[in-house]
Amino acid sequence: MKAILLIVFLFTIGISVFGQHKKHPNCFMCKGKEHLHLDPYNISLKRDWPYLLTGTVLLTTGFVLFENDQVTPYTPVEVNALNRKDVNSFDRGATYNKSNSARQASDIILFSSLVVMPMLFLSENHTRKEIGSLLVMTYEVLSINYGLTNIVKSVANRTRPYAYNPDYTYEQRTDRESRFSFYSGHTSVTASLTFLWAQVMTDYHPELTKAYKIGIWSFAALVPATTGYLRVKAGKHYPTDVITGYAIGALTGVLIPHMHKMSNGKVSVYPTRLLNTNGVGMTITL
Repeated sequence: MKAILLIVFLFTIGISVFGQHKKHPNCFMCKGKEHLHLDPYNISLKRDWPYLLTGTVLLTTGFVLFENDQVTPYTPVEVNALNRKDVNSFDRGATYNKSNSARQASDIILFSSLVVMPMLFLSENHTRKEIGSLLVMTYEVLSINYGLTNIVKSVANRTRPYAYNPDYTYEQRTDRESRFSFYSGHTSVTASLTFLWAQVMTDYHPELTKAYKIGIWSFAALVPATTGYLRVKAGKHYPTDVITGYAIGALTGVLIPHMHKMSNGKVSVYPTRLLNTNGVGMTITL
């Protein structure tokens, strides 16, 4: 819920102003220390309403499905009957993991990313001038990614690793969250934000030096990878949960800026039904 409120807050700020194309001659990150590149994105209310609508619909649908999912929590008898051997060999090791410090660290990274990553646009002269447009794009990335995450969690209902682990209490193993393992929301959200930031910085600085480019993309890759590792170590997710979350989050963070550079790119949303569950489908045309 805190994440949703923050997304709405970012949207409220961003939608009020759209950046203008400006030229900024000086840049310490660019070759020759000169930056002569205009704003690379075409962001306007007329152009962006499909993205804003898609994000809002997915966010709302995901929230409603997740909060109203009729999945029945495990009983103590049912969790005692769970067998680690039923988990595939690649993921099975996560069922032995338990670490409160890893869980807390992953939460800190997630909520810090929600605040810090969008604010990094303010730290650089060229992106600071377009902060309104970039916050609108941040809302689009977060809402689409977070909405998809909750929709998939509600449809998959995968048992979390800690439900198999007797080191956890029965109260923990039988809580409602124990049925929403696939896929990792912490990992997908952090990946969407860091890869969005890296893509934006790269697009704004086509003459970016090799050292800065390596540093930016390494940072973007490392943060969600660390988050995913901590979620597995905490017993909250399987490796396949975090790998999937990483891939979807990174793809969203890169694809949305790419779509804003294309004159013929568009996105459409339509109702769908999967496994007797109502949902929303999305088609992206490049």
